[in-house]
Amino acid sequence: MIHLRGRRLEAAKDHFEQAAAVFRELDAARWEAVVTANLAEVTYELARPEEASGFVLRALEMHRELGNQGGEGNALRILSAIQRDRGRPEEALASAEGALEIARTHRNHMWEGYWLLELGRAQLANGVFDAALVSFQRAASLQRRLGDRAREARAWDGAGETYRRLGRSGEAADFHRRAAADGAEEARRHWAEALRALASYDDPRAVALRERVSATFAQ
Repeated sequence: MIHLRGRRLEAAKDHFEQAAAVFRELDAARWEAVVTANLAEVTYELARPEEASGFVLRALEMHRELGNQGGEGNALRILSAIQRDRGRPEEALASAEGALEIARTHRNHMWEGYWLLELGRAQLANGVFDAALVSFQRAASLQRRLGDRAREARAWDGAGETYRRLGRSGEAADFHRRAAADGAEEARRHWAEALRALASYDDPRAVALRERVSATFAQ
């Protein structure tokens, strides 16, 4: 998990594969299901959606067989992201809504706050902008109460992207550190900071983001 959070993705995948093999040997089905979902997430981050889909569907099946609804909801969150990545926004929305139904049934705000981020992205992918704003703002509120500033930041970033898609650049800028409203020099400073932050990562998603930032920075 430390490797995954630090985007040392190949190392994370290697450790997860070793862990899955050990749990399978020990007949520890619950932990094998957890690690299989982790494999789905890291493979998705490595931009291998077909491989990630195989892992997450297996994890989803295992969690359902075990009656582990928390694990099922998390697998649905990952599945939603994979479906978005594969150009299946309607399926992604259904998966994210399934995850949220589990969170709310259990009245678990930690699950709800995290899975709302994916619901917002799925709603954004389907052009349901008003609903996406509600999801991101609810997520931000929950994450603030839970004290998770990183996930709170993701929620506000999602809200900013939604406002940008709505053509409301002023509100978008408020959520994106006012970058869109700053002068040219200030905006270039933000882009330069983004490039420095991305410089140490070489996974496909980070490389693609770095290329987009570089292209914007060069304009």
